[in-house]
Amino acid sequence: EDQKSQDSGDAGRYDDEAELFAEDFQAGYVKNLLRLQQEVIKIPGSEEHYDIYLARTLYPVLLPGIELLSREIDRLTNKESANKIDPSIRARFNPCIFLAEYLMRNNPTHGAKLEYAELFEQYARVEKIRRFFQAKRQKIFKHFTLQEFNSNFRKCDIAPYIQALDLLLLMDRKLIEAFDVEELWPEVDANETVGFDAFYETLSRWAVDQTDLTYEDFARIDLDRNERLHDFKKK
Repeated sequence: EDQKSQDSGDAGRYDDEAELFAEDFQAGYVKNLLRLQQEVIKIPGSEEHYDIYLARTLYPVLLPGIELLSREIDRLTNKESANKIDPSIRARFNPCIFLAEYLMRNNPTHGAKLEYAELFEQYARVEKIRRFFQAKRQKIFKHFTLQEFNSNFRKCDIAPYIQALDLLLLMDRKLIEAFDVEELWPEVDANETVGFDAFYETLSRWAVDQTDLTYEDFARIDLDRNERLHDFKKK
């Protein structure tokens, strides 16, 4: 069991490294940055994860700033350009001030367009949905075991279960309307067994890849509970 867990972890690490060094380096870098934190930490008084909050608000401006700072340090310390730069410039150079000035000039609240902003927003959304389905797996499995078809879950049972799951998650038929069984299992016969694990893996992957439903759509049950709790505390 330990060996399987280690092998799975190694496979995940290699997948992450492959993404990081793939042709689309920026996307791989952003995605891996959001996966670095193993333990999820929530912002006090909020359901938002701290690293995802940073990914939406800070990383898009901080990352290019650090890249520019690295290039500037390289320029100032490069032996080939040593004779071309006034020594007083190198002596006065302060990395903290350089980065602070960059962040001030490129503050997105003042209209600055950030190179990484769209990527971070995109992958923050993906990561939130991915984590949601990771966290809800056990609860959804318990719900699944209460269904009459749980011991012989077939393709023809998927649509009825999606209806039950939509109700459980308070998704107001959004899951029912967006989830296409035939599109996801085109080669599987109606009476062929699917099983919970294969179903949940496909559901999770579909949720991450699709663009019609948001994290808020999937997490409605949690958001509603938090709103009710907040209202209760105010009374």
